[in-house]
Amino acid sequence: MNSDKKTAACAKSDELTKQEIKEIEKSLLKMREEIQKRIKTKKETEMPEAEVGDDADMASQSLDKEVLFELNGNSQALLDQIEAALRRISKDIYGRCEYCRCFIPKKRIQALPFARYCIACQSSNEGAK
Repeated sequence: MNSDKKTAACAKSDELTKQEIKEIEKSLLKMREEIQKRIKTKKETEMPEAEVGDDADMASQSLDKEVLFELNGNSQALLDQIEAALRRISKDIYGRCEYCRCFIPKKRIQALPFARYCIACQSSNEGAK
């Protein structure tokens, strides 16, 4: 099925209104701000290197830094997804699956406002991995 026919077969009821998109955009902007604050706070509170310490102290600090980097990495990945969703809003393509171009169901968008794919395409994409 070519994408034009598939798009025509998409559920029109899942199309977001301009008001719904504005509300989602506000939510995404708020999420972005909170994540940026959290990343900044973590960087500011990162423990300095101990000048003196035994092997246990150094191992503990190493583990703490590893956890901090992992948290920052997860936050950065989420931030990237939010930024991508905001770009899709600005390009007026938000709410459509990037693969099949059908509307992403509103319930999915409400649960995951930075979703890129409809459930069917997401499932088939994960199954292919």
